[in-house]
Amino acid sequence: MRAVGGARRYNPSRRLAQTLYEQDVKGEQAIAVAQGSIALLAIFAYGETHALSGLLSWGTLALGALIVSSVLRWFLTKRKELPERLLDALNVFDVLAVLSLIWIYHADVDSPGSIIIRPPAFAILLLIVTVRAWRLHPRPIAIAGLVALAGWSMFICLAPLLSTSAAAASDVRSYLAALFNLPASELVRILSLAGLVLILVGGAYKARRILGRAAHAADYGEALEAAQQHLQESTRAREQAEAALAALDRRDAELSEQNRLFNAALENMTQGLCMFDEDQKLLVCNDRYIQIYGLSKELAKRGTPFRKIVESRIENGLYDGGDPAAYLEERLASAREAVRNTRLHELGDGRVIAITHEPMQGGGWVATHDDVTELRRIEAKLSHLARHDALTDLPNRVQLRERMDQALIGDALEGSQLVVLLFEIDRFKEVNDTFGPSIGDALLQAVAQRLRRRLDGVDMVARVGGDEFAVLQLTNEPAKAADALVKRVHAVLGTSFDIDDQSVTISVSVGVAVGPADGKDPDELLKAADLALNRAKKDGPGNSRFFERELDERVRARHKLEQDMRVGLRESQFELYYQPQLNLADNEIAGFEALLRWNHPERGVISPVEFVGLAEDTGFIVQLGEWALREACQEAASWPKNVRVAVNLSVAQFRSGHVRQSVIQALGASSLSPSRLELEITESVLMQEGTEVADALGRLQDLGIGISLDDFGTGFSSLGYLTRIRFDKIKIDKHFISELRDEPNSALAVLRSVVALSKSLGITTVAEGIETKEQLERVRAEGCDEAQGFYVGRPVTAREVATLLSRQRPRRQRQSRAS
Repeated sequence: MRAVGGARRYNPSRRLAQTLYEQDVKGEQAIAVAQGSIALLAIFAYGETHALSGLLSWGTLALGALIVSSVLRWFLTKRKELPERLLDALNVFDVLAVLSLIWIYHADVDSPGSIIIRPPAFAILLLIVTVRAWRLHPRPIAIAGLVALAGWSMFICLAPLLSTSAAAASDVRSYLAALFNLPASELVRILSLAGLVLILVGGAYKARRILGRAAHAADYGEALEAAQQHLQESTRAREQAEAALAALDRRDAELSEQNRLFNAALENMTQGLCMFDEDQKLLVCNDRYIQIYGLSKELAKRGTPFRKIVESRIENGLYDGGDPAAYLEERLASAREAVRNTRLHELGDGRVIAITHEPMQGGGWVATHDDVTELRRIEAKLSHLARHDALTDLPNRVQLRERMDQALIGDALEGSQLVVLLFEIDRFKEVNDTFGPSIGDALLQAVAQRLRRRLDGVDMVARVGGDEFAVLQLTNEPAKAADALVKRVHAVLGTSFDIDDQSVTISVSVGVAVGPADGKDPDELLKAADLALNRAKKDGPGNSRFFERELDERVRARHKLEQDMRVGLRESQFELYYQPQLNLADNEIAGFEALLRWNHPERGVISPVEFVGLAEDTGFIVQLGEWALREACQEAASWPKNVRVAVNLSVAQFRSGHVRQSVIQALGASSLSPSRLELEITESVLMQEGTEVADALGRLQDLGIGISLDDFGTGFSSLGYLTRIRFDKIKIDKHFISELRDEPNSALAVLRSVVALSKSLGITTVAEGIETKEQLERVRAEGCDEAQGFYVGRPVTAREVATLLSRQRPRRQRQSRAS
């Protein structure tokens, strides 16, 4: 081991070695920096005081060598271990370089007495030796000091020879004196150099000892701390070992419990489970696996070859019934497959087993065997239900569309055409209402059974929903075949059905379409048949109609009209006209009836007859009626306070349940007095079931709003309406007014009866459809209170209403002055 500062040898600790190494590196780097800086300063000073010459180039070379040595020393400190031998050589080299520089400097001084060595040269030598102390190591100081002492001593001996003979001849006495005094004068410098070296070596040694003691103290503290830490770690290790043993005990208990649960789960699985190794020998199987294939206990033992188990299945007939050898090879091959798969196997007894094969790493496999026989039956039943009607077991709309898709393919038609019959049972709702839903369901089942049994020769009979059925037939003569098929359907279903001691007779309405002429896909063809069916139903029960393009055009036009109505309301295309109602007692306008008009941008003014029915069918009449109510109230608010406005309400508005709210909002927005508003309803509104309509009308009357019964005397007029609802006004239909003639006359008798009945009930009567003066005078004579019609006044715009009322005002004033 390396001695520390020349002291006794001992094994340094790792910390001490690291500390000393770090100090050595820093010291060597400091030496390199200081030495290089000294050389650079010397080059600068030497160049400033001397001209460039041969000697100058030698001095510069010596200083450059010193710089190169410093750079080399710096790079040597980058190694993991300091190369002491190379550093020692550099120390020797550095001192020799300085001595060479002194030699060159002394030789360059060409003057008498030059034998005397200049003090600056010795100072540089001392400085070079002194910087070795920065490493805090005696060795580099001692080596540099010894080389410096030896070199300086040699230089003293050789210095006289540097003086030229010319210098000695010119001043012999001075030369001899200097030569005699040289050893004595330089001895002081040698002794000072030796003393400096000894002092630096001793200081470095002590400093290194102090550094070593500090490192040892740190090592001792660390050792003590490490011992305490080791003791703590030992304690923790003991505790961890005890905890690990306890955990191991718990783990053993858990594993035992898991094994118990695993065995319980294995034996209670609904699927059979088996595991085989890479040699196709049984490792484990559960009881369910044994039950599925009826294996003996011998075959269920560990190590049984898979081949024997499959051969046992074949012996028991538990395979697909084909070639036994082929089945055996197929099962053995599937066992060798390296990918997960699931296959269905039908056994000889009809059971279906789903086998899932799962390969294991390193060979072998795990397989589950699930008896899915019942599941397959359920799937088959669900598949049947998905494509068949649950009530009648006929094909449903899904299967009907599939069959139509197949039939409409060009290759399948081959010149044939597809006849589609769509028919409904007429008044089927009455059957349900009369006999109950159970009889209705039984009737549908009986119809399906009769069609299935007696309507032979067709491609399909299907129930498409409710009481609607469809029949498909491919034929080369569609017109003839369709006509014959319609007659057969009427004949098959024309006789009565005996259901639960009830005899039910039905008729059907039939719509016919032929593909691909009337439609190239199922949706289009069914739509065509449905349009024909709707037309047949309008013609009355028991009718049949073939599809015509006009029907489709009408439906398209109806659809476009519906869209145009919605756009028209949004774009303010609708307008209210007002027809005056004349008070027959004073010949004054008592009010106006608001009549709806549509200013279509393409078709011009459209009469309500063309769009009100469609608006009621689509429910759009609710929005349209609310708009008309708001608009009429807003306009009437500007009329004289004795002039009323009448607005019609539809059945759909009452069904919406918002009539009262809509009326209140319209009155509030316009500030119109409720007593100036009349709401007209027809008998169709009163035919709604329940008391909702009567209750709604009563709540409106409680607000002070008048209620009028429009078109009285038509439809299903009933005097019971007059007792259930207290009408404020009855409007006698124009049909009776147009037929008024001389007595005896039935229309006149009805008019007189209605007027008399209304007077007895305190109800105002209005005669509608007054087109002549004679009709006006006749209804006045019969006691009617008000009249309305073209003779009284045609419907006018809101602006023209103001003109009419302005004309009436001066006439009233003249009559007032005359009276």
